[in-house]
Amino acid sequence: PGGSPPEFDAKKAAGIIQYDIDLCIKKLKIQEDSSKVAVAEIIDDYNLKIANLLVTHSGSLDYLDAEFDRNIQIAMRNRDPSKMNGTKAEIRRIIPPIKQETLAYENALNAALNEILDDKQRKKWSRYQRQVQN
Repeated sequence: PGGSPPEFDAKKAAGIIQYDIDLCIKKLKIQEDSSKVAVAEIIDDYNLKIANLLVTHSGSLDYLDAEFDRNIQIAMRNRDPSKMNGTKAEIRRIIPPIKQETLAYENALNAALNEILDDKQRKKWSRYQRQVQN
């Protein structure tokens, strides 16, 4: 009985990720300076959009994290999972539109990188991206 409460991270739920440019270049094994610069600019542009998205939605995301933490404690203490219903509804209301914005930026990032990267690098990028998202 009991155990630790489930974790919830609103940013992660919304798919908000910023990439480390140097690490990406290293992971993709990009050698040419012109490609390094181009990839750095694309990722930097993406990171900036995500940072702006974060500024816009940080209030909502912080609120969800706090609500989840508060209500999960109450639900566990009272052994009453229904206490989470309101929080779950809020998550379903707030997260999807933010996730849609995130996906749009992610798709633009991938499209831009696809024009620069070769097949091998695209596969590495795809693998790396999945790894970072999980």
